[in-house]
Amino acid sequence: MVSWQGKAFKPLLHRVMRARLERCRTIDEMRRVILGIDRLGSFINQPPDIQFNPFTIGDLACAWVERPGCQQLGVLLYFPGGGFCFRSPMAHNAVLARLSGQSGLRGLMVNYPLAPEHPFPAAVNACLLAYRWLLAHGFPPSAICLGGDSAGANLVMTTLMQLRDAGEPQPAAAVLLSPAVDMVMTGATVFERHDSDPFFAIATLLLLRNNYIAHHNPWQPLISPLVGELHQLAPLMIHVGEDEVLLDDAVRLAAKVESCGGEVKLTVWPGMPHVFPIFNQLPEAQQALAECGRFLRSRITPMGQPPMAAGKSAAVSSDDQPLAVK
Repeated sequence: MVSWQGKAFKPLLHRVMRARLERCRTIDEMRRVILGIDRLGSFINQPPDIQFNPFTIGDLACAWVERPGCQQLGVLLYFPGGGFCFRSPMAHNAVLARLSGQSGLRGLMVNYPLAPEHPFPAAVNACLLAYRWLLAHGFPPSAICLGGDSAGANLVMTTLMQLRDAGEPQPAAAVLLSPAVDMVMTGATVFERHDSDPFFAIATLLLLRNNYIAHHNPWQPLISPLVGELHQLAPLMIHVGEDEVLLDDAVRLAAKVESCGGEVKLTVWPGMPHVFPIFNQLPEAQQALAECGRFLRSRITPMGQPPMAAGKSAAVSSDDQPLAVK
């Protein structure tokens, strides 16, 4: 059952986001509109004790994002969404800080280069570089997890696929929030959910997609991971909203990974919009992040410690108590 907060939030999101994004004809216009996400402060509710420490890996802007008391059992390397073309730093820093608190992992935000100034494959290369940087600086793959939402979840998949093809170690696990993994847009829900999705219309998705891929064919694995080989990848947890046009991206991704013998847990949340876990006032968002935290803890080997038993609950910060899972 959808919470009353979720029911109230949907029309608000439609007014603040979708109605405005549909009128955009350029990425610059869209970037101005998307700042509205960060203005939804009461729904994002950034933790007051968030710790944010920026640094660079060469020319790549990154930041450590965590909560006081984080046990630093390892690292959650996070690739934020934004259609490959824009950022919502307040929203994404907040969700990564909460994931850090739930999982006990230090959050590492990767601000990969954006299109159209830096089209494909700039973001793909930057995310792979960040993972390799962790390995080079002594973080074992068993203590590294990946996370991403929307376009960032696409980049999680391309990173895993490239590591496998290069014979390099997979991370311990990955969490994907509303993954956008089919840039060809062949999913039925792209059309079936067009009227119910409070965030994206098809025209908005095409504008973002075309600026990202430039002259490249979208039917290739490093642009559309869904069309690639999905065997021998790290365990995945996927959360997606039932009302979003990208629902089929997540459903088909989970089915294909499972058919390839991989471990994947998919949850489809009734009545929820695209990347709903960033909106912390929604009870569904709190529950989804709590589940992500438990999943990550159950898969990592904490640095300097013996492996943790699968299913062990995460320690959580006082303002992020998870709801009971039915």
